[in-house]
Amino acid sequence: MDKISAVIDHERQSAVFPLVCADHCAYLLNYKFSEVATCGQKLAEVLAYGYELYRYDMVLVFSDPYVEAQALGCPITFDPYPTLLGPKSHNRLDRTHEIAEAAQILKNKVDVPIFVSIKGPFSLAAFLGGIEHFLKILLKKEEEAFSLLQEAMQFQNTYLDTLLHLGINIFIGDPLSSSSVISPTIFSKYALDPIKALVQKIKEQGVLAGIHICGDTNPIITTLDTIGADILSVEDITIATRTVRMGGVSTHTILHGNADRITAEVKDALNNRPLIFSTSCDVPPQTNPDSIRTMLQSVREYSGS
Repeated sequence: MDKISAVIDHERQSAVFPLVCADHCAYLLNYKFSEVATCGQKLAEVLAYGYELYRYDMVLVFSDPYVEAQALGCPITFDPYPTLLGPKSHNRLDRTHEIAEAAQILKNKVDVPIFVSIKGPFSLAAFLGGIEHFLKILLKKEEEAFSLLQEAMQFQNTYLDTLLHLGINIFIGDPLSSSSVISPTIFSKYALDPIKALVQKIKEQGVLAGIHICGDTNPIITTLDTIGADILSVEDITIATRTVRMGGVSTHTILHGNADRITAEVKDALNNRPLIFSTSCDVPPQTNPDSIRTMLQSVREYSGS
């Protein structure tokens, strides 16, 4: 059994995967990110390189947050990393098939679980409507907000069908549903049911489901713990949950901290096992590889992983 599944099944106490994504791996290889983000083969190549370099316990196929939004017509630019330019228009560029191709290549190439990151419907709906506009209509124009959520959910269901056909594990990233952005009441009204429906669909196919939400999740952590996911990737891992938590080292520390600081955060996280040791969010592209190696070595030395 792989280490990630063993932690979820309570057969071991820890595994490790810093949230290394395509941007960091492309940076290491000096590849232009726009080329990696638009080509499944190159995306698989850089992620395989990252795995071979660090040898962590899973691989996450994540290009950027705007794959689905762009497929639905949101304009983005690469300068050099993706930036959302505005709400949906009529110009669509569907990169979801490139993500699926990369996942299939990696599944056949590496010997650890492969996860694909998809956007939570709440965050995707916000991209479609324009983030500021969407957050305003949650309170004043509920019908319009639910219409955008329905469009997002329909697309993600179709996309998910493609990914699940490959037997791939799924991570749902929903950053705008964080309590740093919306209230727990708004979360329960708009974001909860779509995430729960996606998790149920994933679990029905017998693969693993993870949820990643940045920022403050303490006000909603009890709710997140009832959704039925296998993994909760959150910044504060100190609140006990039935769902296996993922995290322990801050993104700021992995980018700016020295070896002693990284090791100290790993040691502090030992009290929160079972745990998939990780960074609290994506590893920044310019992160020193030695910092990532320090984290991996510290986890394996002090947790026995």
